[in-house]
Amino acid sequence: MVRKNISFLLLELTFIAWGSHIWGQTPPTTEINLVMDIPPVSLINFETDNKSIITYSYSTHTPGNVEQIISPGMKNQTWINYSSIVNPGVTNYIAVSISSGKLPDDVTLKLVISEDAGAGSGKTGKSVGEITLSANSQNIIIDIGSCFTGLGVNKGHMLTYKWEKSAGFSGSSQFTNEEPIAVMYTITTSQ
Repeated sequence: MVRKNISFLLLELTFIAWGSHIWGQTPPTTEINLVMDIPPVSLINFETDNKSIITYSYSTHTPGNVEQIISPGMKNQTWINYSSIVNPGVTNYIAVSISSGKLPDDVTLKLVISEDAGAGSGKTGKSVGEITLSANSQNIIIDIGSCFTGLGVNKGHMLTYKWEKSAGFSGSSQFTNEEPIAVMYTITTSQ
């Protein structure tokens, strides 16, 4: 009887040892490394009162500019929305300049650029704060990585235009409330 119990115990231990090494077929799976190359592209959109007023796209194949026509009589706030795909180690920036129209000598046009509203995702750009617009191009949003700000009002960066007359403004200039000024926005890569 003892011999039967030992034999039975050895048989159980053998099944337990084999049970931990089950052989069989594996499911038909294969691993493939996939590399996708997405070309750099950038999009700019201007929004005011939930209405898209300008949409512009840029890629490395078709760089360009977009203009926004403004005047002292228009609403002074616009939202700039953008999407950006960049290669690793590269960033985009948005620059601005007055491209047509002339301000009287005693009037300045300032642009206040808010920080990103945080409605999008990715590496959105950093505002430079406030600039005085001129015919010379100036960076307004820098260090833009692959991101999107969202589309519409309260998304992206708020742009506030401030028309200021100098302390010695004589009123002798021909400047009126509807004098149009074209402001050129350019999104460019830092390569």
